[in-house]
Amino acid sequence: MQSGFTNPPLGLLYLAGTLLENGIDVRVVDGCLEGKQAIRRALEEYAPSHVGITALTPGRLRAVEIADMAKNSNPAITVIMGGVHPTIMYRQMMEHYPAIDYIVLGEGEKTCLEIVQGIDPRNIPGIVYRNGSSIVKTHQREICADLDDIPFPAWHLVDLPRYPAIGRGTVNGVKLHKGPRISVIFSRGCSGRCNFCSTWWIWRKWRHRSAGNMIGEIELLYHRFGIRHFCFADDAMTIDRQAAIDLCDLILQKGLKIAFHACTRTDCVDSELLKKLKAAGCYQIAFGIETGSPLLLDKMGKANDVETSEKAIRLAKEAGIAVTALMIVGNVGETWDTIKQSKDFLKKTRPDEVGCTGGLWIFPGTKLYRDAMKNGFIDDNFWLTSEPYKIYTVEHSLENLAIMEKHMHSYKGSINNTINALQSRISMVIGSISTRIRKNNR
Repeated sequence: MQSGFTNPPLGLLYLAGTLLENGIDVRVVDGCLEGKQAIRRALEEYAPSHVGITALTPGRLRAVEIADMAKNSNPAITVIMGGVHPTIMYRQMMEHYPAIDYIVLGEGEKTCLEIVQGIDPRNIPGIVYRNGSSIVKTHQREICADLDDIPFPAWHLVDLPRYPAIGRGTVNGVKLHKGPRISVIFSRGCSGRCNFCSTWWIWRKWRHRSAGNMIGEIELLYHRFGIRHFCFADDAMTIDRQAAIDLCDLILQKGLKIAFHACTRTDCVDSELLKKLKAAGCYQIAFGIETGSPLLLDKMGKANDVETSEKAIRLAKEAGIAVTALMIVGNVGETWDTIKQSKDFLKKTRPDEVGCTGGLWIFPGTKLYRDAMKNGFIDDNFWLTSEPYKIYTVEHSLENLAIMEKHMHSYKGSINNTINALQSRISMVIGSISTRIRKNNR
């Protein structure tokens, strides 16, 4: 379903882990890795009672295609949709795509379980469902306060060796270009409220697992599946400084020779923490820098400043960790002066890689989207088109944005758009989780 690098569908595997723990048979098909035909075969051979599908905004229509496929294979199948886009645009999805029976809003482990168990939808918080011709939204579900209560992802349901390697060099004896790099998460949410991001809508509050719980999953992947290369796919892994240090200490105490990539905020690192991360196997950190302009940082609601980012990059490099600077070209208020500020920032800090998205992407659930709607630049009907996302072009054309990006990157002589960095931000994972209740649990 998608070319290029792909990770296992972590969200689906979390749902599968909860379902399995409660006596429900589950099969997971990763459409990114296996393609539509594998999903179609699973529907025919497995004959599930329920099909769950996850969708980020760029892949929303592919998710709908899978929903239609499920209903065509058996109209009695209950189709459950979840993920960022359905959570935010639930009414539009339900009104325009009749194959969807339920939408799970936000965190989905308990909610999905209750749907599959056949609980009256009126009594299931955090869902949208059909009642005849009406669309009903139930009251909001409380977030999971203790992430340690959530079962580990059902890693055995996907073929981990089939996932690609990414990177180069050797870290802790781990050859990055050999075995697969597997994404895990230590935390959910982010402490920031940037105007281009909808993380707060989905997770509502930043929470982290205990170091002991996280190390248990790493050990499972390490010893049972032979995984040595990891990516912490958190929005901001190190918000709780001590929790991150405790995790690093456990990795070292357990003698786990691993390599890992992480993403965090520049105001959530210091010298001691970075040295701990390096010792534990962290070889690269992606920081959401966005721009070198203080004015634009303020406009986007970025709760840190240029000086903090400069210091974070310097300390990471001193600790021996490579740095990826995630940048946005074409922010609201972007000018050639602010582009020069970003170029000067990159020239001064010399990050090892720079990741750019090729413009400011507008997604539902963000302040940027609400402002763009007020200005008439976009409306909800856009998400019914086949375009993956909308690029902000109120102030600059796509051609000019490309020139700006090239100019900003010219400090090192070439444009370096890193897929590795962008994978922490945008993942168009399309897949399905098929379930059927065991006979002794019916």
